[in-house]
Amino acid sequence: MSQQVRMASPIWNLHGLQGKDTGVGQMSTMFIDHRERSGLEHLVIKYLEAKDLHYVIKENMITDYAFGNVGIEAKTIHDYMGSLYSGHLDKQLQNLDDNYDQPILMIHGTIDTYISRARKGGRRIAFAKIFNEFTGSLARFHTDYDISIMSFTTASEAARVIAKRFEKHGTLGKSSEYRIMRKTASYDRRVDVLRTVGCSEGVAKALLEEYGSISEITSLTPKELQTMPGIGKITASKILNCFVSEEPIVDEKIKMKRA
Repeated sequence: MSQQVRMASPIWNLHGLQGKDTGVGQMSTMFIDHRERSGLEHLVIKYLEAKDLHYVIKENMITDYAFGNVGIEAKTIHDYMGSLYSGHLDKQLQNLDDNYDQPILMIHGTIDTYISRARKGGRRIAFAKIFNEFTGSLARFHTDYDISIMSFTTASEAARVIAKRFEKHGTLGKSSEYRIMRKTASYDRRVDVLRTVGCSEGVAKALLEEYGSISEITSLTPKELQTMPGIGKITASKILNCFVSEEPIVDEKIKMKRA
């Protein structure tokens, strides 16, 4: 696998960095997928180079930008709506959630620009319909995948936030080629158990308040679970499969990869 290295200083050697703690805790590296062509990447690189920060252009990444335990999937509003309708976005966000401790979905552009372009292309679409689809999908993705979602009017704003986030990450210095497992720590271990199978803390608490115990929760049907705010089809399936399956549930994607 080839990778294009950009370094602010020639004294740093990134050979063999993949999947390892480099041992150079003084400096962290941002990985940028070579397929990222949303118009954002050159702005991010501009900010990084201005701050003398490391980045590597890398092939076949899981997400668009990664550093430490942070993974960022960046999309224009047009890409977002297109991949939402095709169903591809669910797969991308599942991979993002499975492989990074701090998964982030970042969208740049506005619904107005999306609708304007669509209408110029001959499509007849209503603002209210697109707005409801957009906001509804954000709510579902946030709960189904437990990811942070950021939306910006312009690519410049999004790029600045990515670069600033990386700059603050600074000296943590871990490669982001493997997932760091989420840590759960609440006052209630039942909440922690539910979080490990895909619930957010708020949803876990709401379930326990409504049904009283994990035993009662697991006696529900998927449709009954989905009547709870914040629980979609995927989260309901995760909960029930984990607690009622008589066979091992193995998720190869979240195994730690060590060199």
